[in-house]
Amino acid sequence: MKLLFLLVFIGTMTLQAETPPSESSPPPPSDAAVDAHSTIKAAAIDPFQDPFIATLHARHQKAVEGDKKEVKLLVSDLEKLTAENPQNSLLLAYLGSTYTLQSRDAFPGPTKLELLKKGGKTLDQAVNQDPYNIATRFIRAVNYYELPRIFNKRNISREDFQIIVTQMESPGSPCYFSDETRQAIYYYSGFSYQQLKQPEQSKILWQKGIQISPFSSLGQKMQHELKKLK
Repeated sequence: MKLLFLLVFIGTMTLQAETPPSESSPPPPSDAAVDAHSTIKAAAIDPFQDPFIATLHARHQKAVEGDKKEVKLLVSDLEKLTAENPQNSLLLAYLGSTYTLQSRDAFPGPTKLELLKKGGKTLDQAVNQDPYNIATRFIRAVNYYELPRIFNKRNISREDFQIIVTQMESPGSPCYFSDETRQAIYYYSGFSYQQLKQPEQSKILWQKGIQISPFSSLGQKMQHELKKLK
């Protein structure tokens, strides 16, 4: 099961330095990372480009790629960080995402399902805690998009993407995102509609994403998907 390709992509786009060894804990959160509300509303920086969050991206990438040791370390570190910073919905969303990776790695049985449910519950808690935080909602949207249909999360994913895109496109929106993040939002939003058999909506979203940067990696991917719709 693919999980959060988006985070892998953004992590590689935003990090220019080497990733710290997985054995080390992440550095203390910056002010922008600790105060998720301020990060979003002040619009000073794309939250995914905050240095501390970028470090989490790098570690999460290793986990997504199958590093089971990193999954365990990341869960441990995020549980401590969320306990110390309970107001930070973005960290909580990362924790929920990492629980789903634990579920991926678990042997088939009750524990596997319990971890997946725990991940979903944590993601929902993060969004409910700060419903206007686009970055937090984005993590849930992509995670739920990736889940099999049996878990009945696809409509929630699409609704999350609708909210994200509407807020991102609203005139005077206080939310700032880099071109890479904006393209990733359109990319995955298009797939969420395609998943629900609404190709016309997918086409509109991918066209918007391409306009941002036609020759970027995601721009080219969206052009490829558009050709398949014709």
